[in-house]
Amino acid sequence: MTIKALVSYATLMFLALMVAAISLGGMRINQIRMGGPIQTNTQHASDLIADILPPPAYVIEAYLEASLLARDPSSYSLRSQRLQKLRSDYDARHAYWRDTHFDAALQRRITEDTHAPAMKFWSVLDTELLPAAKAGDLVRIDLAFADLTAAYEMHRGKVDETVQLALDYQLKLKNDAANQLATTLTLLFILAGSLIGLFLLFSGFIHSRVIRPVRRLAQQMSAMAQGQIIENGRDAMRKDEIGDASRALGDIVSYVSEKAAQESRQQIEIQTMIVDALGIGLETMRNGVLHHRITASFPEEYASLKENYNMAATSMQSAIEEVSQSVQMLNCSASEIESATQDLSQRTEHQAANLEETAAAMQQLTGRVAEAASASKDAHGTVLDVRQRADENGETVRRAILAMGQIEESAQGIAQIINVIDGIAFQTNLLALNAGVEAARAGDAGKGFAVVANEVRALAQRCTDAARDIKALIQKSNAHIEGGVGLVRESGDALQQIMDRVSNISGLIEMIAESATDQSEGVQQISVTIGSIDRMTQQNAAMGEECNAAARILKNEADRLCSMVERFDVGATKLPDVTRRPQTRAAA
Repeated sequence: MTIKALVSYATLMFLALMVAAISLGGMRINQIRMGGPIQTNTQHASDLIADILPPPAYVIEAYLEASLLARDPSSYSLRSQRLQKLRSDYDARHAYWRDTHFDAALQRRITEDTHAPAMKFWSVLDTELLPAAKAGDLVRIDLAFADLTAAYEMHRGKVDETVQLALDYQLKLKNDAANQLATTLTLLFILAGSLIGLFLLFSGFIHSRVIRPVRRLAQQMSAMAQGQIIENGRDAMRKDEIGDASRALGDIVSYVSEKAAQESRQQIEIQTMIVDALGIGLETMRNGVLHHRITASFPEEYASLKENYNMAATSMQSAIEEVSQSVQMLNCSASEIESATQDLSQRTEHQAANLEETAAAMQQLTGRVAEAASASKDAHGTVLDVRQRADENGETVRRAILAMGQIEESAQGIAQIINVIDGIAFQTNLLALNAGVEAARAGDAGKGFAVVANEVRALAQRCTDAARDIKALIQKSNAHIEGGVGLVRESGDALQQIMDRVSNISGLIEMIAESATDQSEGVQQISVTIGSIDRMTQQNAAMGEECNAAARILKNEADRLCSMVERFDVGATKLPDVTRRPQTRAAA
């Protein structure tokens, strides 16, 4: 194989490896860059979790507002406005996820599975609970709230399933990104090692197959110029341009040896001139000057030697020019790889910083959700205490009703006693009247008795009047007592209704407390997942730094190869400038 063909094959191999490295690096970096497919899908999954835990895509806040409205229908105006705002937010986010193209299973979960019970929730709220609350109908409110709770429970179950699916999908994306980055770095290291190995092989080839043989030919020419007899070396067996030159030199040696005794001085001068021309040419070639050509006129029998030398020099010049172009392209590609890996490292560090901030925000959200769960538990305890006190007050009212009944019975007994006293007074009055009549009949002897009879009669009359007044007061007291008993009974009934309402509120607050606890656990799980993603991103940043270091090594080796090729002078012909400025990729 000729030197030109071998250099051409090596050049094509260099170009193929460079194209493969650039293409592979570009595709892989595009996959894992900020704004790429993997990062976009990861962002969709994060946005989905942010929408459904907590609202707007999760109707827990609307359910809380409905619970407060059922508890206090008088707040209809405020609650209805807030519920209308929550419904508008829910519809907006539902339209967003319906028009967003990402994982089909997740999109079906958020747009269909969780949406159907949510729409039932909003339907019950709009058609049953809000009209009942506006009318103040407590019975209808309780029935509507029961239907609303059933729809919310179904929606909550679908949301929990969707959250778990989103977490699994996000973990899969994280693992895919890590695997692709590791594969990219491995392939880049392999390509860099291959380029360095080819560079070393090519350097060894140039040194052993070109420089050393040319140096030996120059030494043989110098020896011939000094009149020494030389023999063909091992280079004469080669099938390339160096072999042609060595064989030509051997032919010269043979010819000079055979004709030395027979040729005249003129022939010797011609041969000396030829040897000098070849010696100068080979010396310049040894010094790396490849554009030198033998221009002196050779005799016809030596014309082929001149042509062989000039053709060998031309072939070597063309080969070195191609090598120089390949080296420049290699240098440009190494610069692009270095720039790309540095850009990748910076993007990964930026992503790591963003994830660290996200993790801190999730920790704060976890604390707030935990505080909300604790507050719900405290509210539940307060409602239980209120219920216990209401039970105690109910018992007090029952005792008051019993005491009022006993007072009513006592008043009736007093009335009976007053009737007896009234009868006694009436009898006393009759006796006094009879005594007065008898005293009048007795004349003067009965005057004293008549006075006593009058006093007794007057006393009986006062007793009758007092008994009548007491009876009237007792009747009035009985009327008041009956009214008081009725009011106490009504108070007992109202207190019983309050106790029933407190029981319902206790159940609702307990349900809210359980939901807040579940939400706290879900947010904690999300916080742990984001922490894991943060650690993986930090590892990716470290791997990006290693890739950047490998690219710098490749760039240094390419510069070194370029400096070695520049040792050859290929003449005044301007080589094509294939150097391209590495493009700095804008941050996504």
